[in-house]
Amino acid sequence: MIPEVIGAAGVIIAAVITGMFRRLWKENGSSHGKALGMLEDISDTVHEIDEQLDEVIEWQEEHEAYHDRTA
Repeated sequence: MIPEVIGAAGVIIAAVITGMFRRLWKENGSSHGKALGMLEDISDTVHEIDEQLDEVIEWQEEHEAYHDRTA
């Protein structure tokens, strides 16, 4: 009788622990997905800023060359 109760309790505890780990894994996967999406947005923004800075630098160089020619 006692071994059966211990065995049943072990199975129940294992099921509860497994359920908890699955839930945590599912929530963790969702969080990672959101984080990856945010990182992609940040990366896109950084690339856009980089392109804009390249354009400003090019304009400044051309403008400086203009002033050098007219001086």
